[in-house]
Amino acid sequence: MQTTTHRVLRAGALVTAAVTAMLLVVGDHPVEFVIADILVVVLLVAAALLPAGRGAVMALAIGFGVGLGVFTVAFAASVDDGAISWPLFSAVLGCLAGIALAVKVGVAPRN
Repeated sequence: MQTTTHRVLRAGALVTAAVTAMLLVVGDHPVEFVIADILVVVLLVAAALLPAGRGAVMALAIGFGVGLGVFTVAFAASVDDGAISWPLFSAVLGCLAGIALAVKVGVAPRN
C-alpha cells in the first residue's frame, strides 16, 4: 500500500529529476557534471518508479543521497567562484529532506 509519505517522496524525486534534466539541456556544464547529473536523474526516476515497499524507500534514499553529493559539490564550486547559487542550495536542502523522510519511513514500525 502506498502512503501519502511515499507519494510525497516519489513526487519529490520526480521533480528533482525533472529540474536536473531541464538544467542539463539548458546549461553549459563540464563533462563530469553532466555525467553526475545524468546519474542523479536515472537513480531518482528509477527509484520513483519502483513499486511501494521497503526496497523502494531505500532506493529513494540512495537517489536523494547521490543527489545530495552532486548538488553539494556544485554548490561549493559556486560559492568558491564568489556567487552563491540559491537553486543549488535549495536542491541540497531538498535532498536532505528526501533522505530524512525516506529514513523515517524506512525505520517506522509496520503494523
